Amino acid sequence: MKSKYIIIGLLLVFFASCKDDFLDLSSNESLTTATYFQTEDDFTAAVNGIYTPVRQWMGPLGDVGTSPSIMIGDMHSDLARYYFNPNYRAGSDVENIADFVPEVDRFSSYWTEFYTWISRCNSVIGYIDDASFDADTKSNLKGQALFFRAYSYWWLHRLYGQAVLHLEPVSTLAETSKELSDEAAVKAQIIADAGEAANLLLGKAAQQAGRVTKGAAYMLLADVYMWYGEWANAESALKNVTGYSLLTNYADIFNPANKNNAESIFEIQYSSASADYSSSFVYNMFPFPSTAEQVAVWTGVSNPEGLTEGEMMAVPTPEFLAAYEDGDARYAATVQTVQNADGVETPMCSKYLHPHSTFKQSDDDYFIYRYAETLLFMAEAINEQGNRIDEAKGYLNQIRNRAGLENTTASSQSELREAILKERMIELAFEGNRWWDLVRTGSVQEVISSYGAKVKANPLDYYFVGSQAPVPTAFTDFSTVFNLPDDEKLYNPYVD
Repeated sequence: MKSKYIIIGLLLVFFASCKDDFLDLSSNESLTTATYFQTEDDFTAAVNGIYTPVRQWMGPLGDVGTSPSIMIGDMHSDLARYYFNPNYRAGSDVENIADFVPEVDRFSSYWTEFYTWISRCNSVIGYIDDASFDADTKSNLKGQALFFRAYSYWWLHRLYGQAVLHLEPVSTLAETSKELSDEAAVKAQIIADAGEAANLLLGKAAQQAGRVTKGAAYMLLADVYMWYGEWANAESALKNVTGYSLLTNYADIFNPANKNNAESIFEIQYSSASADYSSSFVYNMFPFPSTAEQVAVWTGVSNPEGLTEGEMMAVPTPEFLAAYEDGDARYAATVQTVQNADGVETPMCSKYLHPHSTFKQSDDDYFIYRYAETLLFMAEAINEQGNRIDEAKGYLNQIRNRAGLENTTASSQSELREAILKERMIELAFEGNRWWDLVRTGSVQEVISSYGAKVKANPLDYYFVGSQAPVPTAFTDFSTVFNLPDDEKLYNPYVD
C-alpha cells in the first residue's frame, strides 16, 4: 500500500472503545473524527486504539512470522539467527536480514506501520485540549499519546535516520506530503514529546496496569540520550525512573502469572483468551518440523498441531551461548535444548515459553522497558562520565548478583564498558536490544564482520544443514540506517 494513501486513509481514524479492560475493543466505524472526539469515553477509546498496532508490531506481523522487534533487534545481530529449513523457502527475507545480505529496501515496509501509530496519536493530541472533561484524566490520556508518538519516531529515527514530521491530524490531501526532517529535528521532537509525556503521565502505582507510565517516558528519554552519548542527561532522566525493583528470580519476570510486576516499566499486553489479543511468537522459535505430540509437551495445549510449514527463528548463536558464565541463573530461563521431529537437537529461546491452553494463543507479554535496563543504562552513563567507576560497578553488580554471579572484575573504564555491553546482551536477550547496542556503540563493523566470517567458515555450527551455506553476498552489508521505501519516494514530491 502506498504510504501517501495510507496517511490519507487515516484522515478519519476509527478506534475501538473501552469498557472494563482496554484490551476489549469494539468498533465505532460509523463515526467521523468531527463528531467522534467529544467526550472522555471517546478519547479513552482513541488511546486504546493506539495500543493495537503496537501489540501487532511486537508480535508476529503479517508474513514475517516473528516479531519485527526481535528480528531487527536480535536476529540482525550476533545474538540469534535461523535454523535453515531446505523444505521451506518462504522465510528467505528473514534469512537475508540475519545474514546481512545487501538489500535496497531492507526494513522499508515498516515505514507505514509507524505512521499508522503516529496518525492515531495525532488525532488524540490534536483534539484533546479542546474537550471538556476531568483535567487529570485528560492529561493522562494525552501523555499516553505523546509517549507513543515519541516512541514511533524513535523507531523511524533509528531505522532511517530521518522522517517526515507529522504533528497534527491530517485533514486535507495537501497535508499528506511534507518535506523530510533531518536527524536533529526528529531527535528534538522525540525529546519534546517524551518530556511532555513524562510530565503528564501517571506513575506505576496509579496507572492502570499495561498502560505507559511516567517511568516509561523517562526511560525513552534516557534511551535517546544514551544513543547520542549525552551521559549526564541520561543519568538525570534515569534518576526519575522510580517505584521499581528487581525481582529476586530472573525467570519470574517473564512468567505470565507475574504480568506488570515490580520490575516491569512497560510491557506489551497479550491475552490468551482471544486469538486477536494473544501472543504466538514462541511458535516461530520452535524447531521445524515438530509433531503435535512435541508441541503438546512444550506448551501444554489441549489442541496441538504439528509444525511443518516454517523455519525456526531466533535460535541462540554459539557466540551468545558462550557469553554465559558458569552459574548464571539466566541461562535456564532463556535457553533450553529441544529436538525436532527428526531427532535433531538444537538450542531454542525459551524466555516466552510458558504453558497455555490453546494452540498459538499464549499469554506471554513483550517487554519494552524493565528496571534491569534502567540499572544497566545507569552503570553505562556513569562509567562514561569518568572517575566514578566504583559507583558504576554498583549498578552493574545488582544485575550480576541477581543472576547468581560475583561482582564484576572490571578495573578500568574500558573494561567496564565491555562488561556492561556483554551484560546487556545476556540480560536483555530476545527483547530486541542487541542490534541497537551495536549501532550506538559503533561496534557493528567489528562485531558482525568477525561473526560473519565464522558463519561462512563453519555453516554447520550456525544451523545450516548438509551442504547448505550462506549466500556469497552474506555479511557484506553493515548499514546502520536504511533506505526509505520506494513508495514514499514515488508519491511524496518532497522526497528524492
